[in-house]
Amino acid sequence: MKKCSMCKQSKDVKEFHKSISNLGGYANYCKPCQSEYSRKRYDTKRVHPEKVKDGLIHCRRCDQYLKEENFSKQSVGRYDAKSYCNSCKKHVGHTHNMKRLGITVERYIQLEKEQDYKCKICGGIDSKRLSVDHDHSCCNSYPNCGTCIRGLLCSRCNRTLGMVDDNIYLFKKMIDYLQNS
Repeated sequence: MKKCSMCKQSKDVKEFHKSISNLGGYANYCKPCQSEYSRKRYDTKRVHPEKVKDGLIHCRRCDQYLKEENFSKQSVGRYDAKSYCNSCKKHVGHTHNMKRLGITVERYIQLEKEQDYKCKICGGIDSKRLSVDHDHSCCNSYPNCGTCIRGLLCSRCNRTLGMVDDNIYLFKKMIDYLQNS
């Protein structure tokens, strides 16, 4: 027998979820109380819109209802597996890096438009997304100040700058090497 911390009733241990983090090996709340607690906690955190409404699909990021052609085809091949529209999809998962670099999604999108969606160095178009390049001598810790953003680069140019630690002297030696080979 175990006493539920929420409803204060003594119940058989089978009425509790197993929990390796608790000393007795079972959760503090009985299964019905745990379900109720989880449901209330989840409902207060987020209001879920309908996924499909009037034949339009909801994008979780921009919170708009859009036509199916605004979404990429999933491996499942059904629209109900889609969560983000094409314009939002490339920013999802990238926002954590943007926060670390002190740049907002809106500023990122503005930089993309200013650069015509191309790499600031080579002018190429990255297949996934452009990387935020910043002056490492300004900020050595995260989050960055956001004022040292130099532009958006394709992954190849961004990696190249990183490999030589933004060392202009080393770049000049590489150019001399290539010209004299």
